[in-house]
Amino acid sequence: MTTELHWHWAADLHDHSKDVAGMLAASVADEGILGYAAQPTEDQLTGFVDGLKELQAKGTGHVLVGEDAEGTVAMCVIKTRSMPNSRHIAEVEKAYLSPRVRGTTAVYQLARHVCLKAAELGTELLLIDVREGSKAHRVWTRLGFTTYGVLDDYVRVDGQRHRGHYMRHQVADLAATVSGRLAELGERAGPTPGI
Repeated sequence: MTTELHWHWAADLHDHSKDVAGMLAASVADEGILGYAAQPTEDQLTGFVDGLKELQAKGTGHVLVGEDAEGTVAMCVIKTRSMPNSRHIAEVEKAYLSPRVRGTTAVYQLARHVCLKAAELGTELLLIDVREGSKAHRVWTRLGFTTYGVLDDYVRVDGQRHRGHYMRHQVADLAATVSGRLAELGERAGPTPGI
């Protein structure tokens, strides 16, 4: 199912602070995929948004926001490296889709915009880390991310230890996968970086 979303890279999080914090809070119901197993406190929500603003101020944090007619439904943070020898690598952090756009092309749209931004930044390799067996693990695996390392004591939730997968994908390969999938689904894929 296709859902037309409006995507943009937030130059200033001031206008989106409440929405981004709301997604962090909502993620508790989704296996805590953004790092919180219990409802975050106001201080934690503020700290999360302030941390993103700090990354933006340093030029190493980029926040993608997706919106539909009802409001913000998606976000993704890309964290780039400042060291010259590793500027070709970026980390995908805190990606989240609202339940109302899941099962649509939203995840492919998000990935396409991440690829476009990565190409703009000169990034060739994307890294991500996820809890084993989580929704996020399944989604990123479907997109072609592969595990290059596993940490047995990745997170602890309700006294239980969970394994984490450190995953990678070449930007050009991800862009090709996403464009192909969007074409299969009948959506205009737009420009494809690195191809």
